[in-house]
Amino acid sequence: MIAPFAAASSAPSHVRPFNPHRDLEDLATLIETAFGRELARGGSRMVQDMRQIARWGPMLRLAQTVMPLFTGYVWIGEDRLVGNASLSHGEERDVWNLSNVAVLPDFRGRGIAGCLTDAAIAHVQRSRGKRILLQVRSDNESALALYRHRGFVTFDTMHELDLLSVSWPALVGPMKPGLRRVRASDWRKVYAVATESTPRETLKRRPLKPRRFRRGPRWQVGECFKLALSAEARFELVAEQNEEIAAYGGVTAHLWHGSYELELHVVPSQRGGWERDLVEGLFHSMRRIPHNTVRAYVSTSHREAVDALHQLGFETLRILDQMSLEFG
Repeated sequence: MIAPFAAASSAPSHVRPFNPHRDLEDLATLIETAFGRELARGGSRMVQDMRQIARWGPMLRLAQTVMPLFTGYVWIGEDRLVGNASLSHGEERDVWNLSNVAVLPDFRGRGIAGCLTDAAIAHVQRSRGKRILLQVRSDNESALALYRHRGFVTFDTMHELDLLSVSWPALVGPMKPGLRRVRASDWRKVYAVATESTPRETLKRRPLKPRRFRRGPRWQVGECFKLALSAEARFELVAEQNEEIAAYGGVTAHLWHGSYELELHVVPSQRGGWERDLVEGLFHSMRRIPHNTVRAYVSTSHREAVDALHQLGFETLRILDQMSLEFG
């Protein structure tokens, strides 16, 4: 698996660890070249943010000692950065995310992406990681073949959907019967709904943590600090059927960044009955905040949610295979 990496290291072109102080500006250019159209369509400011951080100069080295950005490997060809594979930690320290695997167009077809991926895999193995996660467009056959050849398997497929700020519903009526705000005492039932509505194979690789759903006094204080310090607000609703919680919806609104993230969970037995009402109820809750782009990631296993979002004006930007490589 890592033989090509070893061979490439002795060649004029070679792979080496990513160095933020040296490489961040060139990496921004590579990512803009490889993914610029997708980033622009989704309103991402990742490239601009990377270039701004790269200008920190000596301060970037100091920042790295306090808050590391990410690690990974770059490919140097003709004395410049032409390829990259980034690694970052997931919620668990022994789970890694592989991202930004990209090669400049003039250097593609030479096995560089494979060598970078092998270097990343070897890094995780040396670090005693138990799993690598990544996502790749479902229509990117060459990338899928590269990852499958190294043992990655698809465990879920997601729709990435966006609703642009100009497409927000013009008229949103009162919340439908059965919808209400989340109470602190709901958290165990909400956690159960989220767990039941998430594909089993996804739960194995990305377990839902109960702490994400606890809504006691400590959580409320934390939300107040988030709103005051970073202008981040949370809107949440549940749907009740026969006094049982059947569905949950939430939006995290990053007011400074101008980006909103939608989360939707409906138990399988109630699917098709709550998705649209929940989303409309959340828009009703958010009617007094600025209209910004809303993004959602929905599993293809929850077709009813995808259909409801399309009916409300969301567009599918990409369909992404979620893949994992397991160790041990």
